[in-house]
Amino acid sequence: MTDTETGMLDVGTHCKFCRQLDFLPFHCKYCEGDFCGAHRTPQQHQCETWVDPQEHEQDQTPISVTTIRSGGEGQYFKSLLPEKAHVRVQQDKTARGASGSGLERHISVRERLETAGQATAVAKLKSFFQRRSSASRDSFKAKNPVGPAARMVELAKLRKTALGDSSVPVGNRVYVYCYAVGAENEQESQICHQIFLNKVWPVGRALDSIASQLNVLNTNSHFASSSNEKLFLYRETPTPVQNAVRAPSPALLEPSTRVQTEIHDLDTLFLVRGHLLH
Repeated sequence: MTDTETGMLDVGTHCKFCRQLDFLPFHCKYCEGDFCGAHRTPQQHQCETWVDPQEHEQDQTPISVTTIRSGGEGQYFKSLLPEKAHVRVQQDKTARGASGSGLERHISVRERLETAGQATAVAKLKSFFQRRSSASRDSFKAKNPVGPAARMVELAKLRKTALGDSSVPVGNRVYVYCYAVGAENEQESQICHQIFLNKVWPVGRALDSIASQLNVLNTNSHFASSSNEKLFLYRETPTPVQNAVRAPSPALLEPSTRVQTEIHDLDTLFLVRGHLLH
């Protein structure tokens, strides 16, 4: 074999890991070995000199933990344990009392109204009933018949005169009376409106429909509106009193509830704005 032929056979280098001949070997700067393309990285040829940085950090972790423990072993283990139940409850109460945001999510509309000092809607209703004359109270009681037969007759009359959204199916309609309490015109506050609602609506949707029928400005959907500017819907809940057939006792209706569970035929509703009376 000539020198030229021998030189051609010497081209390339055997991989130190798999002994395969590679014409473009890779040189490892850590172990100074030559490797083929399949074993060119320190991880692939299991380099004995190269150290994995991640393993190096893990090896250093116990040292830092030991340092922490030696500095304050008792406090370190206490920080790993959860707070006792009564301590967590007390902390939650303190945090809610400081911020008020946690408590506000769990209280009803009535509680928010009273907590914020906005019980003016209730005051409006009381003033509304106090201003009514005895004749007005008599007519008010006439709108709430007691006997079943009288109620059927009254409901039949109301169905003929009630106004509302014509798209509401007849079978879904709930027929009620409604007053716009605190209207700018005092005479308008005394007008008893006959309307019908959809029983599948939320009370908030019913409030919007009533405000539209009575031409009352409704800013409840405005983000910047305060409780003083918003409308609230009340339902009359008669309470028996001595020497009287019934006495008005309004109940605030939650906007998230449904009409079919909160409002019934021949009920009397009161649409009230939260701002102060003058």
